[in-house]
Amino acid sequence: MAVYEHPLNEKIRLFSRLEFLIHRFNFYMENPKPENCQSALMVLLELYNLSSRLDVKSATLNVLDWQTQALQRMAELEEADKEKLQEILDKLDSRAKRLHEFRGQLGQHLKGHSFLNMLKQRSMIAGGVNGFDVPVFNYWYTRSEADRVADLKGWVEPFLIAHDAISVVLELVRHSGNQVNQVARDGFYQATLNGNREYQLLRIELPDNVHYFPEVSAGKQRFSVRFVNADTLEERSKQIVEDIEFSLTLCSL
Repeated sequence: MAVYEHPLNEKIRLFSRLEFLIHRFNFYMENPKPENCQSALMVLLELYNLSSRLDVKSATLNVLDWQTQALQRMAELEEADKEKLQEILDKLDSRAKRLHEFRGQLGQHLKGHSFLNMLKQRSMIAGGVNGFDVPVFNYWYTRSEADRVADLKGWVEPFLIAHDAISVVLELVRHSGNQVNQVARDGFYQATLNGNREYQLLRIELPDNVHYFPEVSAGKQRFSVRFVNADTLEERSKQIVEDIEFSLTLCSL
C-alpha cells in the first residue's frame, strides 16, 4: 500500500520535514563513499536551514510535554494498559531530558562554522558546491572516509537527538487513529472534523499500483480529498471522475 500523509498543524509538518531529511541523511551514510558524503552534507545544510528559521527544539519539547500529559490522563482510566503507558512515558521523559541537556537552539552549533556557512551560501547556486569554485570543499571531499564520516556525525548529532524525540512523537500520532474505508464519489471526498478533538495528521492508503494520487485541502473544521490522474506527469494532472476506494485515518492523540 502507498501511504500519503497530510499534517494538520505546523508542528507535525515541521517534524515530518525533519524526519524526511534525517532518513535521507542516514541513507547516504550507510555507504559513505565521497559522492554519498557530499549528498549527506547537502542534506545537513537543509537541516541547518530548517533549524535557522524555526525553533525545532522548543517545538519538540512542547509537544513531548503535551503528549506526556495526554498519556498521564489515559493512565488514570481503569481499562488502560498501565504497563504499556508507563513504558511510553519513560520514553518521552528520556527524550525530553536529552533535549534539555543540549544547550541552545538546534543548529546553533553550526552558526559560527566558516566551512558550512560558506557551503550554505554556495548551495543557493545550481552546482555551486564544487571543488573548483570552492577549493576547501575539494580538500574536505578528498579526505579519508573516516575523517569525512567523523565530521558529518559530529555536525549532525544535535539533529539526531531531536529526531530521536520526534520519532516517538510521530509514532504515537500515527497509531492514534482508526482506519476507515471510504469512497470518493467522482474522485472527490469531503468531511467535517469533530470540533471537540484536535487532529494532528491525516493518512490515506491506496494500492501501490494505481495511477492516481490524493491532493488534500484541510482547515480547522473540514477537509477535502481530490484524486488526481498521474498517467502523464509532463502535463498538469486532472481530477479522476470515477469512484475511488481508499483507506482514511484521522490521527488525534
